[in-house]
Amino acid sequence: MLLITRPLPKLQASADAFEQAGINAVGVATSDIQSIPSKANELQQFLLSSPSVNSIIVTSIYAVPATLDALNHVSLLSAPTTLIAVGDATANALLSANLPFKIVTPSLHTSEGILVMQQLNEANCTQVVIIKGEGGRDTLAHVLGGRGISVTEFCVYKREPLTNPIYTKVWKIGDVSGIIATSENMAKQLISSHSMQLLALPWLTVSERVATSLRNLGIARVSVCNRATDQALIAWVKENWEY
Repeated sequence: MLLITRPLPKLQASADAFEQAGINAVGVATSDIQSIPSKANELQQFLLSSPSVNSIIVTSIYAVPATLDALNHVSLLSAPTTLIAVGDATANALLSANLPFKIVTPSLHTSEGILVMQQLNEANCTQVVIIKGEGGRDTLAHVLGGRGISVTEFCVYKREPLTNPIYTKVWKIGDVSGIIATSENMAKQLISSHSMQLLALPWLTVSERVATSLRNLGIARVSVCNRATDQALIAWVKENWEY
């Protein structure tokens, strides 16, 4: 049996995807997602007053509602603005809105993958907006700012820790053969709420940055799948793990 961490809104869908693929898995949510309306309003006002934005980075599907609401209130941005979607689900959600903007995704769905994109390394890239959750993707603003780019961040949602983790089915730690952690925060929450036996199991995560953090916690066997979709994780597990 595998454990897979997901925020509460994605929990059941991810667990169902693994089960339908023939993988015995239990989903565990250690946090929920809450929107921050005041920050979404600030984003809208910023775009209305600063039309010369070159790129808007949308870091997750949870940032899409605020992004769409803001862009629907902006009749025109003077710069040829590109939307950079971090992940397939985020890109698909933006594409479904039929926005008059080019929408692209990085080859690697990580901060490092975003930073090497052509759109963010051109001489005429001077202003970037990052739409994200609280406490996430700090590297982006730091590196882009170091290049002389004006970066404005809007944290339009936050992760609320759950008092007790929520599981998609009953499980025992002795039945677990591997853990899939889709974020550093959820991995740490999972470890803190369970036996240290979890550290001895093989882990799979979605970026080298998160993998390094897990190794620093004492987890020796950590692998990386550079896409966080259920389909990519399922394919990696089928190729590399016994389950």
